[in-house]
Amino acid sequence: MTKARKRKRVHRVARGKPKPGHIVAHNRRRRKGEILCHNHVLHTAATANGVHGFRWFTVCAPAGWDPASEEWEVCPCGWRPELGKHYAKADHVQWWHEQTKERGSLQAVYREVRRRQREYRNTDVG
Repeated sequence: MTKARKRKRVHRVARGKPKPGHIVAHNRRRRKGEILCHNHVLHTAATANGVHGFRWFTVCAPAGWDPASEEWEVCPCGWRPELGKHYAKADHVQWWHEQTKERGSLQAVYREVRRRQREYRNTDVG
C-alpha cells in the first residue's frame, strides 16, 4: 500500500448511516442533523483549521439526541461566531469558563492563548 493511500485511511469519517455522536465530516459546514464541533487545542476567535493542531468537524446529531450524552457541550470560546453555536468536549468547555472568569474577558483569554502559542513556537521540541 502506498503512503498516500495509508494517509487517506487515517482521515476517514463514518461511512453509511452514522451513529449519533460520530464525526461525519471535516472542514465543511454542518448539514441538517449535525452539530459543529472542534477539538481541545487552544485557539482564538479566528484560528483556522490546522493551525497549531486546531481542528473543526461536524458530528451526527439527529433530532432528539442529546449532545451531552457524548460529553459535547456548547462552547463559549467565541470561535467563528458567524457559524453559530458550536460544541466541544466538556473539559475544554470548563477550561474556557474558568479562564474567562479568572481573566475577566474573552479578549484577555485570547491574549493568554496567543502568549502560549508564541512561547510554544520558540520551544525546541525536537
